[in-house]
Amino acid sequence: MEIKENMLLQYFDGKTIRIVNCDRLSSIVYAIDMDKLRWPFSIKKDELATDYQENKIVVLEKDPYVRLVAEEELSDAEKERRSQAWDIVNFVLQQVDSEILMLKSKYRENAIKMAIEAYSVNYTTVKNYLIRYWKGGKIRNGLLPKFNLCGLKGKEREASDEKRGRPSKSGNHGVNVDDKIKKFFKIGLNRYYYNGRQNSLKMTYELILKDFFTEKIINDNGDEVPVIKESSKIPSYHQFLYWYKKFNSLKKELIKRQGARNYYQKHRTIIGNSTQDAGLGPGTLWQIDSTQFDIYLVSSVNRNLIVGRPTLICVIDVYSRMIVGVNVTFESFNSYTGTMVALANSMLPKNDFCKQFGITLNKDEWDVSCVPQRIFADRGELNGKQIEDAIGGLGISIQNAPPYRADYKGIIEQAFAQLNIKVKPFADGVVKNGKNSIERGDEDYRLKANLTIDEFTRIVIKCVLFHNNHHVLSEYVLDEIMISEEVEKIPTKIWDYGVKNMKGQLRVLPEQTVKMHLLPTDTASITSRGVRYKKMLYASDYSLKNNWFQSARVNGSKKIKIWYDPRDLSSIYTINEDEEFHKLNLLEYLTKYEHKGIDEIDQIIKHEQSMENMSKEQELQEKMKLYDDIQIIVGQGKKKTEATKDSSLSKAKRLRGIRENQREERELQREMIKNKEEEAEILKKSIEKQEQQEDELDLFRAIQKLDWNDDIE
Repeated sequence: MEIKENMLLQYFDGKTIRIVNCDRLSSIVYAIDMDKLRWPFSIKKDELATDYQENKIVVLEKDPYVRLVAEEELSDAEKERRSQAWDIVNFVLQQVDSEILMLKSKYRENAIKMAIEAYSVNYTTVKNYLIRYWKGGKIRNGLLPKFNLCGLKGKEREASDEKRGRPSKSGNHGVNVDDKIKKFFKIGLNRYYYNGRQNSLKMTYELILKDFFTEKIINDNGDEVPVIKESSKIPSYHQFLYWYKKFNSLKKELIKRQGARNYYQKHRTIIGNSTQDAGLGPGTLWQIDSTQFDIYLVSSVNRNLIVGRPTLICVIDVYSRMIVGVNVTFESFNSYTGTMVALANSMLPKNDFCKQFGITLNKDEWDVSCVPQRIFADRGELNGKQIEDAIGGLGISIQNAPPYRADYKGIIEQAFAQLNIKVKPFADGVVKNGKNSIERGDEDYRLKANLTIDEFTRIVIKCVLFHNNHHVLSEYVLDEIMISEEVEKIPTKIWDYGVKNMKGQLRVLPEQTVKMHLLPTDTASITSRGVRYKKMLYASDYSLKNNWFQSARVNGSKKIKIWYDPRDLSSIYTINEDEEFHKLNLLEYLTKYEHKGIDEIDQIIKHEQSMENMSKEQELQEKMKLYDDIQIIVGQGKKKTEATKDSSLSKAKRLRGIRENQREERELQREMIKNKEEEAEILKKSIEKQEQQEDELDLFRAIQKLDWNDDIE
């Protein structure tokens, strides 16, 4: 059994523990009891291995201890408490050189004391936050309060005549803060606090009183002077501070008051070079970058259509130089979707991904599926609150390089160059000399494009497998121990050595947790025919058992949030009523969409719509002809009926005996059909007799043309 950080192990008596730290150079690991409020404890690796072999413990594949919930479904109170707990936990961890020291009482107590002083909280609060952090898999959502287990979600109390809150010891008791006063606070903060004037909060509060809580009166000299309202009608300074803390965004405050440059230089994640802290081992530091590949591709639906250059997003492990994840897409540079899919690919098993493109992996050929400690990027790929929240929710730190400093990511830039070198000699439609321009007289290289995005992705995967398993890293610097161990300068060899001998830890998270945080989201509809998304229909055993589609047929369709992999829409994911992240599969009869990406499906839908529109135009044209033919026939019948109509017959006589008239007409039609068939048979025999006579005449003429004199001689 390979012991990894975050593994859940359950004993036969029901006791469950989580591995919180696994030092490969030590014979012990640290675990935490999931059912008790106690600090992590040490346990020998040999004991765990023995218990596992004797079936005394099992590895839990599903993690029931982390709440799966979409970010927008969380209340402000839940986000605020989670953020407070997350800040305190990070502060405590930063007070020691490594997390393993936090597991030792001597160092932990000192760090907790510093947190108590810095955040004005008690010992029990810090202890509870740390234990929840370890129990929750070291991700931010593990620190969510348990509001979902309460009867009602927390709501702000409505204003009333009776003053809320504790009695004030000062003269100003304040007022109940309603929506109007909150609006005044927000306006005042934006007007006087969030700017470069460096006004204090006290000054901001006083200026808000001046603008919104004063009245103009005429003094004895006839001049207008502002007079503040009675203390019982204005909010107190402490009330203002309370709502400032609820409204305030630290990032916004620092940028608005001190400038964006100061924020990125002094207050963001510490920026380092390409190999900072990578010496700890695999999974410590990853780099991510994107580039527009120098090749033009054709549409997978219609190869006559040139669809442009693809974007390649690559994730690489700095320590081993192994490419841990890729994504080939037509998404724009630095798109949220493309970046998240590349990161999800790097943290999940690669077998299904490669099978989608007809490649079967051998054992250990690309066996990387772990969560890194940090990700290093430039200001494009991981710049944005939505991306920061998604990655930060997995307990991953983000390091951003300064603007215009591609040299900070030289490792991954070199990987891109190597991929281009391998592909260019063989592929058509390649950009010449790296310039997207055509010299006069030269043939347009774009017209030579002949690869689809699926075919190009297959080439990229083959290049990645070669790089990871066979490429020799000539410039890689081996340390003395690696040289003595005769470690080859090949990414997989370096990775394997690092896993066995270095201090870096391979942290694992459940696949559903990774997908929920990283896969792009959209909205689908539950209909009577299935869950509908982009003209495709999905279903699952859960949806059938819980009568989703019957309910939609009775009560109408309903919108749900889904997660999807843009490279393969054979399945989508959603959170069901039991707060489970479960899969919905494409219905069997929609096989034309199976194993196809969102770009290809959009092309198919667009192509089908175009063909349908052309057919509808032709249908409308033929329908006009049909209407004209019907009108002509009706007109002719009307004229003939008017010409033979007996005006002496009354309406009653004309309506009498309709059924008998129908019977006579039927007999008449039968007789006419019989006569026509007889006439047709006679005509057929006449034609056959005439053809026979013509054949005999042709034979006689041919005989006459023969030269009989030759036979006589």
